[in-house]
Amino acid sequence: MLDAIFLSEKRKNLLLLLKEEGPKSSDEIKNAFDFPWKSMIPQIKKLVDLGLVIQTDGSYSLSEMGIVIATNVQFLLNTLKIYEENRDFWSEHDLSSIPFHLLTRIGELGQCKVLKPDLSHIFKVQEDIVKCMLASSRIMVFVSAIHPAYHLVCLEFIEKGFDITIILTESVFESIQAECLPKSDTVFSDSSVLKLDLSEYKKEIQLFLNCENSDFFVFDGEKKPMMLIVTDKIFALSLLDKHGRVDRHYIVSFEPGALKWGEELFAYYKMNSRQIFSF
Repeated sequence: MLDAIFLSEKRKNLLLLLKEEGPKSSDEIKNAFDFPWKSMIPQIKKLVDLGLVIQTDGSYSLSEMGIVIATNVQFLLNTLKIYEENRDFWSEHDLSSIPFHLLTRIGELGQCKVLKPDLSHIFKVQEDIVKCMLASSRIMVFVSAIHPAYHLVCLEFIEKGFDITIILTESVFESIQAECLPKSDTVFSDSSVLKLDLSEYKKEIQLFLNCENSDFFVFDGEKKPMMLIVTDKIFALSLLDKHGRVDRHYIVSFEPGALKWGEELFAYYKMNSRQIFSF
């Protein structure tokens, strides 16, 4: 059966055509493929003999098992395409933070691209993603490392009325808690990127917590992504490499299937998190 489907482009393509577009006449099949009809006749006969294709009154359609098999053929081809086009990302990063039931469905991501920052513009990838997020109305973010400017970005989203849900790791949550303690005049005092007055910072943090359109959670699991962003416009995922290092590479997609897949991944993390109401 595998040989019958995968060792013949004609048979494979015909199965996928009938799956996507339904029953076809011989003329419609001839028009769909750049093959002489004589060369198609034995391929169709093979599929009919296998019980995958049914011939009725000059029309060809998939049998019930033909539909099942063609669906799984398409599923496998989509998965192989995603892996092949982004092989470096999937093979060089730690995928253990993605639950297996979703990892087996990466073919649903559709057309993807990997964004890689260059050394002279190390944060440009994140800036590009933020620009896409600004065109959204609903935002879900998983954060494993805090950046001094993150709270300003979140504040802008909230001020624009976006629905935003943020999941923090335990270490990020503890860092924010420590910064909110009255022991220093500045937060992120070891960073030259941003200096903030402590009282101002605490007010902004409290604004996040009290805002009706924002929710905060702390993730209790061990396996986690570096960053996950899902909106109604963009899906972006960053993972640690297999040596536990950060490389700031993101796999990004704008397709509906990727947004749905990303939302399910976010829901998985949220299910294993606890909601917080105060720092």
